[in-house]
Amino acid sequence: MSLKCNGIREKVDVCVVGAGHAGCEAALACARLGLETVIFTVSVDSIALMPCNPNIGGSSKGHLVRELDALGGEMGKVIDKTFIQSKMLNVSKGPAVHSLRAQADKADYTRTMRKVLENQEHLTVKQAEVCELLWENISDEDKKEKLATKRITGVKTFTGAVYECKAVILCTGTYLKARCLCGEAITQTGPNGLQAANYLTDSLLNMGIEIRRFKTGTPARMDKRSIDFSKMEEQVGDEKVVPFSFSTN
Repeated sequence: MSLKCNGIREKVDVCVVGAGHAGCEAALACARLGLETVIFTVSVDSIALMPCNPNIGGSSKGHLVRELDALGGEMGKVIDKTFIQSKMLNVSKGPAVHSLRAQADKADYTRTMRKVLENQEHLTVKQAEVCELLWENISDEDKKEKLATKRITGVKTFTGAVYECKAVILCTGTYLKARCLCGEAITQTGPNGLQAANYLTDSLLNMGIEIRRFKTGTPARMDKRSIDFSKMEEQVGDEKVVPFSFSTN
């Protein structure tokens, strides 16, 4: 599919497609370097959304959040402000495998991260679906690497707006040609009922980029009225809370 330009045309340094955890960190990193950055999301209500288990950290992922924080990332700061329970996992084992996990107030986490994005200089949040990557062929004399044959020049949205840029960062998560499987039913949809990024997937395929399908799992949702909590054991958080962000210490 090739969309006609609707007359809206802007020039920026970087376009970030997707406003999940990766997209937020990528956009903030670029903007804080002084690059004029636009981050695109199909819905501003889905910024930093947690459609599955609403937590930050856990085994292996907890280390990653700490590494992001050391590099100036925002995830650790936001979860320290919005968690409802914090727990250090694997404390019965050696310190090398201790891993911090914080259960989030998912609505508060999303609102807080959105506020950070909206108040960041050099960063603009756009509610729009990116449907097409714009590119040009690289001439033999301009090639710096033998494998490079194309150069990104921008993106185009579903409404036909064009954003020219020097770089595009794709943080599409599980939206590309997304399908949701519930029992025997298969629905062509993205997480949390949001639309799948089918047009962008086709654009990548047209560029000659191979697409692979990855499977994720979502915990079952249960009506608490159907559960006998007297037969269950409460898992309490730690009394002494260890923050994720070094700046919180």
